[in-house]
Amino acid sequence: MRPGLTLAALLLAGLPGLAAPAGSGDDAGDLVGVWRLRSFSHEVPGEAPREIFGPQPRGYLIFTDEGRMMTILTRPDRRPGVAPAEQAALLQSMVAYTGRYKVDDDRVIVRPDVSWNEIFTGTVQVRYYALAGDTLSLRTAEQPSALLPGRRVVATLVYERER
Repeated sequence: MRPGLTLAALLLAGLPGLAAPAGSGDDAGDLVGVWRLRSFSHEVPGEAPREIFGPQPRGYLIFTDEGRMMTILTRPDRRPGVAPAEQAALLQSMVAYTGRYKVDDDRVIVRPDVSWNEIFTGTVQVRYYALAGDTLSLRTAEQPSALLPGRRVVATLVYERER
């Protein structure tokens, strides 16, 4: 195990509200850092995937050594909202949350303690990940959608490490 992984494993083992990981992937320490969003698609089971925030979504994902992750994703065409309906529409063009995380094999497990939509606060969010060089791919399990109320989705996100 790499020295950074040993430290990460010790930090993750003491996270409140999360059990110690059954095992940590060899590249778990390589997740720490800042990642720029390259693509974001949603797939409703039985339908074709679609780029819910368009072909050039904006966003970042940050994993810290201390065991916190933060993310914000937005459509690239957002404009300031003045009227209440415009302000409410802004919530449908973004995703943002933060929480403590742990890595368990091919999964990143996050318990959001703050989110843009309370559907996620206090839940357990599982993301299956694959890391290839400076490219990080994440896929959700099928889950309720905050952007498509009443629907269940699988989201796939691809990030590039920011240097």
